[in-house]
Amino acid sequence: MKREMLAAVLVFAFLIVSASAGFAADPVYKGSKTFGPMITGGITDEFVDMIREDPDIAAGKPLRIGKDVGDEDLKKLVPLADMLTGLLIERNNEITDLSPLSALVGLTYLKLDSVREVTTLAPLGALVNMKELEIRGVQYPDLDFLTGMNDLESLAFFMMPEGITDASSLKGKVKLKKLHLYGGAKGGVEDISMLADMEDLEDLSLYMTSVEDLSPISGLTKMKRLSLYGIPAKDMSPVENLAELKYIWIYATKFEDYSPLAKLTKLEELAGGLSALDTLEYVENMPKLKEISMLREEIDDYSPLAKCPELTKVSFESMKGAPIDLSVFSEHKKLVNLFVRGSEVKNAPAVAALPKLEWLILIDTTGIEDVSVFKDLPKLKRVSVKEGQFPDEQIEALGDKAQVQK
Repeated sequence: MKREMLAAVLVFAFLIVSASAGFAADPVYKGSKTFGPMITGGITDEFVDMIREDPDIAAGKPLRIGKDVGDEDLKKLVPLADMLTGLLIERNNEITDLSPLSALVGLTYLKLDSVREVTTLAPLGALVNMKELEIRGVQYPDLDFLTGMNDLESLAFFMMPEGITDASSLKGKVKLKKLHLYGGAKGGVEDISMLADMEDLEDLSLYMTSVEDLSPISGLTKMKRLSLYGIPAKDMSPVENLAELKYIWIYATKFEDYSPLAKLTKLEELAGGLSALDTLEYVENMPKLKEISMLREEIDDYSPLAKCPELTKVSFESMKGAPIDLSVFSEHKKLVNLFVRGSEVKNAPAVAALPKLEWLILIDTTGIEDVSVFKDLPKLKRVSVKEGQFPDEQIEALGDKAQVQK
């Protein structure tokens, strides 16, 4: 009996292995004039020849490597070092060793996205001609591989591994225009003193890093986009010098003083939420502001927004403090989206005739007596509400514009 059971188990195991082998993906080469060719299932000698003859590769499009391509496959790219300038490896669980990439010294663009089995990026250190590098969903112990990449113009990390706190290898990267240091849930880069020399920097994200001192960025006057999401810094004053900023993200910040915002007169997008900001007075100096979003901030006076006539999108969710006075938007002829989910509002009829208003999110919003007041908005496309939030007859008056969440 035991012998029969063992035989059955072995047969079953054989069938599983055979089935798995049967389902193994065949090598596929798929061209794309938009994104560059994609290879999955392995790299054949024929594919190497196809890469060399591919007009999109010749035009500078990256070679894209997907699933079921392994370490041995990667080695086959080495003979293409004389002509390959861009490479993207994504959603790959087979590659464990990036050493073959060190031979591809002509690469100027590289993106690694969800290459789960790689544990070091040291081989990338040889790619000194790199101009654009993006790393996400990859494990690595340090940033030392960046040391020689002094031609970098764009560098982005997403969810950096825990323990990466030293960014000193960024020193000398004075050509950078974009730098994103997306931290993880714990820790993150602490010292950004080396950024002081990056005078051409236009786009900086310190998202969830451990940066406490922002003084190194005070002289980066070409900056147009800045994300300070969740950083522990208390002094915001270095930001007031960044007069060219068009976008700033201050979510989950705890600055002692937010008045430097008043100096950002060219700002077009302001994103806050869960921060220590308690006033909107600074937006009076932002006549070009187009979008503002906040979550759970305690604001008592919304009147400064009346001085932002270019607003196209307003999103205030679960706000605390005084009710949101919608009359401050009564003259906002360019307003397209008005989202006040989970907040108390007043004077709803004041926005019932705005010429470009298309979408209102009123889910869990209080202070509106009759939601049908919006039915005659000339450009209305959607009014999002919660089931039972308003009487049926009011919802029916909105017709197909009503979007009811159950």
